[in-house]
Amino acid sequence: MNANKMNADRVNRWLTLGANVGVVIGLILLLIEIDQNNDLARAQIHQTRADSWGDFRLTLGDSEHLLSAWEKFRDAGGPQDPDALDKLDNLERMRVRQYLLHRYSDYDNLFYQYKQGYLDEEYYVYRVVPSINSLAPSWHRLRTLRWVRPSFVDEVNRITSESQ
Repeated sequence: MNANKMNADRVNRWLTLGANVGVVIGLILLLIEIDQNNDLARAQIHQTRADSWGDFRLTLGDSEHLLSAWEKFRDAGGPQDPDALDKLDNLERMRVRQYLLHRYSDYDNLFYQYKQGYLDEEYYVYRVVPSINSLAPSWHRLRTLRWVRPSFVDEVNRITSESQ
């Protein structure tokens, strides 16, 4: 009877060890799956961002009103020279202003995604930072930066001070 009890204990220990190894293997596989899902989510976010940017550019190009106002603004030196706004009539100025408001809201969101680790460094440095730097003077002129998160205002100021 003692031998049966020892064999049962030994079998029980091996079964427990096997179950624990199975749990560890299951956790490892779960972590791999979570990592793959994170990669997939990041790819989907990037695709959505690219689609949104493309749709936005297409809409801008197809908009006879905004596009003509924006071209007039750019020909006058904008957005780097915010005084170019003075070369526009009231309706054109409002169209360009709305465009600039949209852009700072979009870049505030991209900065947030970057700080949260959802936007890779290369995209941020080579696509976002130059655009922020280009648009910042007009944002300051229009006083639009008072409506965004202070951390984004700090980032805009950092970018513009580094470019001078």
